[in-house]
Amino acid sequence: MIMTPQNKAVTEIDVRVGAITLHVKRDEVVRRLRGVKPGRVQAHAVKVGDLHYPVKEAFAAVTGIDVLDFNTNTARSTFRRLGFEVFRFERL
Repeated sequence: MIMTPQNKAVTEIDVRVGAITLHVKRDEVVRRLRGVKPGRVQAHAVKVGDLHYPVKEAFAAVTGIDVLDFNTNTARSTFRRLGFEVFRFERL
């Protein structure tokens, strides 16, 4: 989990997507992805529990924002700030 200068774990953050500001909580991410079957990871993944989700798919499922309305960096940054492991898979 990411630690703040005050040495407290970050469990919720505000994220700006276009003109919208979202309040995202770590436990809400886990709850909303519970039971969601992960799609095929193309390049970027986030590990939630024991599963790897495509970051854009997971961000869309958690926020309700269409995958075309935000970029990969927004999703990666959000999950990383909440303490989730974010990966980039290289094609061989």
